[in-house]
Amino acid sequence: MPLSLLASDCCRAASAWRTRLVRDYWKGTAVATTPVQRAETGRMAEELAARSLSRSGWVILSRNLRIGRLEIDLLARDPGGELVAVEVRRRTNVGAATPAELLGARKMRALRRQRAYLPPGCRIDLLLVLGVPGKERLRLIRGVA
Repeated sequence: MPLSLLASDCCRAASAWRTRLVRDYWKGTAVATTPVQRAETGRMAEELAARSLSRSGWVILSRNLRIGRLEIDLLARDPGGELVAVEVRRRTNVGAATPAELLGARKMRALRRQRAYLPPGCRIDLLLVLGVPGKERLRLIRGVA
């Protein structure tokens, strides 16, 4: 691969990171994180979500299940025996945002595509991990897609 392509990809990624940092600064939610730190934060949120659901009587069947190019964060069975695909999202503050606003249009389309690969009757839920590390609270939104 030509070096110029790699350099342009790096510049584009750095520019996106700077744009996000400036936007978040003006929203008052700026946290200077690298992609590696964000990935680790996401893994910690998924772990917290899985432990919390397990304590609530859910049975975790799979984590980070890949279906082609799509991924399901948690595949679980709720206390009522229903199969549920759970999308985990971490936010410091959501205000009165709707699930569609929290997930974004691209992720909502991906969740709708996942439905075709899931067994009939499988529900898709959104589990929000709200707050800063160490002071999280969880909010489950059922049937988002």
